[in-house]
Amino acid sequence: MKLNLLWDFAFLLAILSGGFGYFSHRPSTYGISKGRQFLFATGLVLSAVILVGPIPHLAVRNFTFHMVQHILLMMLISPLLILGSPFTILRIDKTPLKHLLRPEIGFAIFLVTLISTHFSPLANAGMRNSNVHSLELILFLLGGMIYYYPVMEGNPQPFHVPYSTRVISLFAMMLPETMTGFFLYSGNRMVHSLPDSVTVATGIKEQHAGGAIMWAMGMLIDTVWIVLAAKDWFTNEAKLALEEDE
Repeated sequence: MKLNLLWDFAFLLAILSGGFGYFSHRPSTYGISKGRQFLFATGLVLSAVILVGPIPHLAVRNFTFHMVQHILLMMLISPLLILGSPFTILRIDKTPLKHLLRPEIGFAIFLVTLISTHFSPLANAGMRNSNVHSLELILFLLGGMIYYYPVMEGNPQPFHVPYSTRVISLFAMMLPETMTGFFLYSGNRMVHSLPDSVTVATGIKEQHAGGAIMWAMGMLIDTVWIVLAAKDWFTNEAKLALEEDE
């Protein structure tokens, strides 16, 4: 199975357009700090590495690389982009899309994306059709951004989300993420179809490696976001305490 080069151009164009749209608006004038701008730029660079070039062309044949794409897009790149405060510039909270920004909606979308792309006919199709595989990558990124929007600071929030809810949500999401990695790692049979060029023995080896990566990296990355959300919670509590003392 080969990846159509048009996907490289499409993803590269989207990344460059996103970067130009963000930085051409001079994010500092919107109160977006240099640190947040750096996080956004880091997210874009990682997106380019994962979506353009050799990695995506390997990932359509190798499940381990597919899992690397999945983990980085859903769990690292999407929150980095959200932390860059792009929606302070692009005010989607003023559009009907704001209803996707409820934390329970984001949680459901993330969970359905996680399960359907690994334990459903969509997972099989993604391993046998490179176009479906590329569409899965878009789902990973969009699902991640919708989920992390209401649980991360930095963007306009159309709905009040208590800090306790943010931390609990991140803790709760760790379970299906790590269990997905565990099932892939510990299973002795394939949970998805294989490209015609891959033997079952090789497929199981790649599945175990991909599951191990998700199990370990998922817990590590999730812990970082939980700590960050907890820090925001404590900072807010300290601010409220100071206001009460005045």
